[in-house]
Amino acid sequence: MAKARGGTTTAGPGHLDALDGYVADSLYPSSFHAAFAPPNIDAILTHGGIASPRGAAPRGPFTMVDIGCGDGIGLILNAAAHPEGHFIGIDGNPAHIELGASIAAAGGLPNIRFEHACFDAARGALHAATADYVQCQGVLAWVSEANRGHVLDLAGHLLKPGGVLAIGYNCLPGWTPIMAFQQMVRALAADRRGTPVERFEGALAALRAADVFGREHWEWIDGLRARFPADYFAHEYLNENWCPLWAGDVVTAAAARALACAGQARPYRLRPDLALKAAWRRSLDAIESAAARETATDLFTGNWFRTDLYVKGAVRRLTAKARDEARMSGWWAATKPAGEARFEARTAAGTMGFDNAAAHAILATLADGPQPLSVVQGLGSADLLNAIDALFMAGEVIAVDPPASVPHASAVNAAIQAAGVGATINGAITRHGAIEIVRGSPSTLTDEQSRRLGF
Repeated sequence: MAKARGGTTTAGPGHLDALDGYVADSLYPSSFHAAFAPPNIDAILTHGGIASPRGAAPRGPFTMVDIGCGDGIGLILNAAAHPEGHFIGIDGNPAHIELGASIAAAGGLPNIRFEHACFDAARGALHAATADYVQCQGVLAWVSEANRGHVLDLAGHLLKPGGVLAIGYNCLPGWTPIMAFQQMVRALAADRRGTPVERFEGALAALRAADVFGREHWEWIDGLRARFPADYFAHEYLNENWCPLWAGDVVTAAAARALACAGQARPYRLRPDLALKAAWRRSLDAIESAAARETATDLFTGNWFRTDLYVKGAVRRLTAKARDEARMSGWWAATKPAGEARFEARTAAGTMGFDNAAAHAILATLADGPQPLSVVQGLGSADLLNAIDALFMAGEVIAVDPPASVPHASAVNAAIQAAGVGATINGAITRHGAIEIVRGSPSTLTDEQSRRLGF
C-alpha cells in the first residue's frame, strides 16, 4: 500500500524525521494498485449507472492526482499507459518525490509531475476543480485525525464536479484481532535503533519470544512475510497513528466535503445478489443511512480493507439504456491463459459458480486479446452482462481501455529497471492500460501475456 505523509515533523530515538508519526526514514516499497486504474473505476461506475468522469470517450483527455503517491511508480505506469491523460503525484517525503521524478524524467514521460507537499499545504498550492480522478491508497488509516481531514479536504478541492475519489484504507471489524498485535510491535520497536526494518524485526522477535499471541497470529504474519518485501512491514505496523477505521465514519466525513459514496473500486462487491447472503441484503435494505449501511455490510462480511469510490457533487446517473449500451461497449481482457479459468468465485455469501455458455464464449473471444463485450457472438446482452459480472468478480477478466499507442513504455520500463525497483514492482504497461502482474519486471511480459493483454 503506497503511503502518503503529511503534517508535523517529529523525531524519535535512533530515527530519522517522521512525518505526523509516520515512518519516513525509509522508502515505501513500490506498488501498482489495479483498483485505481481508470478503466477499472469506470467499469464499476458504469455498472452502477453512474457516468464516467471521462464521459463516453474512454481515450479522451483526463487528469488524475495521487494523494500520497509514495515513489509514484504506480502512477508512472498509468501515465505511460495513458498518454492522453495528465498525472500529478503528491507526497510529503522528499525522497519519494525525488525517486519518482527521476524515473519519470529518465523515461521521458511528458504527462506527469510530482509535488513535494504536505496535505494541508497542497490544498493551497494546487488549483481547484482540476482532477477527474483522485486516488489515495493506504493513507487514511495511517495518519492522524487532523491529516485525515486534510486528505479529504484536498480531494474535495481538487475534484471537478462529477469527478471520482478512489481511496483505500484498513477498516473494521476485520482488523480487530490484529490491533493488539500492531500495538505490541510498535511499542517494542519504539526505543530501538537502526533502520525501520531492523526495528520491526527486533520488535517482532521480542514479541515472539514473549509468547503473548497464539498460533493464528503467527501463521498470519509469517504468511505475509513470505509474500511482501521487508520494508513493507515497518511502514504498515510502526506508525504512531495507525488506526483501522469504520466505513461509516469515512462515508460521513466524505459527505461533509460533498463526496457521495458510490461503491467499491474492487469488484468483489459488484453484485450484492452474488456477494451477500439474502438475509444480509434484507437487513441492509431496511437501513436508510448510507454510512450505517456500509458499516453493517462490513460487519456482516468481516471486512478488513476497503477501496471506496466517491463522486464529487451531484451524481450524474445514466439511463438504463445508456448504462447497458456503455457496458456492452466496454473492453475486457482475460487474466489467465485459455484453459486455466475456474468458473467460480468465493464471496462472503459462499462459492459462486458460473460454468455457463456465456462465460465460456466471453473467455474464448478474449483468448487472443482484449475486445469489447459487444463482439461476442450468438448470445443476448442479458446473458453476456450477467456472465461478465461473474467473471469480473472472480478475477478472470479485468476492465481495460481501447488500444492506444504507448510510445514511452520501453523507456519507462528501462528507467524502472535502472532505478533498481523493477524486481518488486507488480504492474506492467500495455496498449490497453496499466495492468497488475505477479511481482517482477514490468518489461518482461511473456509472449503469451503480451498476446492476451494486447501489448
